[in-house]
Amino acid sequence: IIHNASAMGAAGCSGLQLYTFGATISIPFFEENWRPTSFYKKIKYNRGGGMHTLCLLDIKVKEPCFESMKRGKIVYQPPRYMSVNRAA
Repeated sequence: IIHNASAMGAAGCSGLQLYTFGATISIPFFEENWRPTSFYKKIKYNRGGGMHTLCLLDIKVKEPCFESMKRGKIVYQPPRYMSVNRAA
């Protein structure tokens, strides 16, 4: 058996029953002028139904620096990976 590398596969391998999961959500990095809240409703709904919520944490890989782009150069910012503490 060869397992596919996916978040749902990893959750299943952890011993949690996949049928007890509600909607999967994505938690993005907040920006200065953009702070989405839509995922809170799904967490609340899943919790009210006694379901687990799989939270996919944001990653920023190969993001261009907009200041450099204005000058005609493409420079990429260092990769960032959201931690559980940052998501909370």
